[in-house]
Amino acid sequence: MSTIDFWAGEFGKEYTERQRVDYRDRIPLLTHILEQTGATTFLDVGTNEGHNLKALRDISPEYQMSGIDVNPDALAKALAAGFDVQQGRADEAVAIFGERAAELVITSGVLIHVAPEELAASMAAIRDASSAYVLAIEYDSPEEREINYRGHAGKLWARPFGELYKALGLSLVESGVANGYDQCVYWLLAKEGV
Repeated sequence: MSTIDFWAGEFGKEYTERQRVDYRDRIPLLTHILEQTGATTFLDVGTNEGHNLKALRDISPEYQMSGIDVNPDALAKALAAGFDVQQGRADEAVAIFGERAAELVITSGVLIHVAPEELAASMAAIRDASSAYVLAIEYDSPEEREINYRGHAGKLWARPFGELYKALGLSLVESGVANGYDQCVYWLLAKEGV
């Protein structure tokens, strides 16, 4: 079973039901990121139930926000919360929303689940969907390291996401501990000319 099918299917539904996230814990980091970027339009790639979108809506209901996810059960919850969300993979972000669709494109705990052979296309699509910034909130490792996930191999990887995005032409603005996001690190990156 492909990684995408794994997360889109029953295991992904169980994952959504297990993940009890208080989106308000994410507001301080996202507020800091907004102070750095001035962004008002957002695309949340791997939005799940819309935890990041809920936090952004609390910061300002005027923001323009969209999301994409592979799991239909998670998307149903995001839709019920009133968000503009579409079903699709990270590497389909540009095909669905268009190039430069949002000032800030966000992933949180998403790229860690992308298989190595699909990672470059996914990260390039995320870059291209942004008009200015990318925010990656993921597990960090100085080199790609597979992590067994609940007895499943080939479903979770920690990686040096900041360096990988720099190799795709983005520049690192800042990085640090992503409080409110499990044990993740955040990398805020800018496109050329920003």
